[in-house]
Amino acid sequence: MVRRLRQEDGGRGDRPCLQPLLPHPRDPEPWGLHRAQAKKHLKRFALFCLLLMCAACSNNQPLATTSPSPTPPPTSTPFESPAPTPSAPASPTPIPCPSSSSLVSAPLWPRAANIAYDSTRSQILLFGGLGATISNDTWAWDGGQWIRRESNAMPSTREGAAVADDPQHRAVVLFGGDRSGDYWGDTWLWNGAWRQVCPAHSPSPRTGAAMTYDPVRHLILLFGGFDGTQLDDTWLWDGRDWAKQSPANSPPARQYARLAFDAARGNAVLFGGYGALSDTWTWDGSSWTQHHPARTPLGVDDRTPFPEPMVYDAARKVILFVAPVQHIAATAADTMDTWTWNGVNWTKLAPAASPPLRDGFGLAYDAVRSLVVLAGGFPIGSADPTTTWGWNGVTWSELSGLPA
Repeated sequence: MVRRLRQEDGGRGDRPCLQPLLPHPRDPEPWGLHRAQAKKHLKRFALFCLLLMCAACSNNQPLATTSPSPTPPPTSTPFESPAPTPSAPASPTPIPCPSSSSLVSAPLWPRAANIAYDSTRSQILLFGGLGATISNDTWAWDGGQWIRRESNAMPSTREGAAVADDPQHRAVVLFGGDRSGDYWGDTWLWNGAWRQVCPAHSPSPRTGAAMTYDPVRHLILLFGGFDGTQLDDTWLWDGRDWAKQSPANSPPARQYARLAFDAARGNAVLFGGYGALSDTWTWDGSSWTQHHPARTPLGVDDRTPFPEPMVYDAARKVILFVAPVQHIAATAADTMDTWTWNGVNWTKLAPAASPPLRDGFGLAYDAVRSLVVLAGGFPIGSADPTTTWGWNGVTWSELSGLPA
């Protein structure tokens, strides 16, 4: 496969960054179905979105371009993970890359996109994704509403990008993704505005990689993805450069795996991935270990690859994810199942309320409000994907609807 490099120079320096791209294979079944399935979902909400846009125009109220001041964090952080100490080495500032892209915005919902908690600004960040179009707009959740954020530089339009908070370096990290036939291999940092960096080493261009922050080793962990074939490589980001790892054992290749760091037990947990995978692995900083719990959630059996998020619920000290389950039996209603991992077993919970059926949504833990936040996705059936929901350890409740 021939790798193509696209040079984007924003005119703000003499060191443009070569952005690696890989062409999609011409007829990969999952991705052809991805587009068809997404369009099918979008048709159901096309009229809904148009009406909302018309209403916004009639009100003549522009979208907010700056976020309100972040809510100050509590005096005692709910994170179990150790705080950075003077002994933890701080990496030098990464090398910036001059670049620019045109803004392509879309109605906020429905869209499939990953989200990440920005611990420095106490907000949840959403970038781009697949909605009415493939976009590159940036949104922030402040605990009450979604607000569109502006940035002079920004990543190009894409879906399937991996995002994770890096509190050690006070930035949200974005890597890769794909756009209409190309895979991206660029690294961006959000610290209130987007900035591209040019590390000396980098994972290959890909979409659907799993990524999380390791607070014990102060590193970003990335695993797998898809570049025309499933990938099984492990990479670490130290704030300046990527380093490929060579563990003795590794999970099989996959895309859109669930990955989160279990701060209570000091390891990263990887579960499943696209293609009905349902295996459980942990990463201890140098090696992967497979686990065989007594009970295991069903693997994702969609014909469309979408983000499959998982988070660490710091207030309850468990790993948590939500999965849509479409039951075949006519007597069984479709459900949004909530699962937790305690380091030994998976447990299916039975909350009194759950978010409407959807897929491709994002999950993030809001440390200031001690909530797991669920947002976005595409509807399953006639469900409404425009609402944002929160998990308080007992049940789910609706937090908001469309942007104010």
